[in-house]
Amino acid sequence: MEKKIIVLVGALMMALFSFADTYKVLFVNSNAIKIGSKQAVVGMIFSDKDIIIWSNSEQAMKVVNLTTKRGAVITAKALTRHKASSVYDYLTSKKHLSTRDLKSNRIMEEWQIDSTLYLLDTIKISRPQTASKTVVANAVDENGNVIDLPVSEDGKYFIITNSIYNGESPRSKHIDIKEYDKERDWKYTVYRNLIIEPVGRKI
Repeated sequence: MEKKIIVLVGALMMALFSFADTYKVLFVNSNAIKIGSKQAVVGMIFSDKDIIIWSNSEQAMKVVNLTTKRGAVITAKALTRHKASSVYDYLTSKKHLSTRDLKSNRIMEEWQIDSTLYLLDTIKISRPQTASKTVVANAVDENGNVIDLPVSEDGKYFIITNSIYNGESPRSKHIDIKEYDKERDWKYTVYRNLIIEPVGRKI
């Protein structure tokens, strides 16, 4: 009986270990990214354990987890920095959160575990619910520059685009996201010190 239990537990652990999340490619900024032996293209579906092969540090792709429906920007910089060859390797790195912790996080919609938000085209960030149409949002950078920040049509997300750079050369930027009511006298800081790092749109 004891032997059967050990075998059953071992089989269960192997099944759990072999389980892999799948991702769908939504956007790539280079035609030279490979997943396994295939070129990464829009619509491609791959496993989080598939090896990603980059040819330069500026490459990136936007993907969506088909189980959690969460989007993410996967970059050559991030994976190379942590010596990861797959999404699974990166997410389960000892220095970062586990995949379970990532799935349970309900704050960021598109993010990297090292707290950097990689800006490929747009980033959506969850917004506190508000019924007032007089509430507007701003992004305030480390130099005190204030940029109007649009929200999605349903009011659920802040939309960050390259406009936060105001034509400057792309570089990492720390920003706060603040809301204020145009009719009532209140302001509120929703997020502090978000790290935004742009990656090449097309290379």
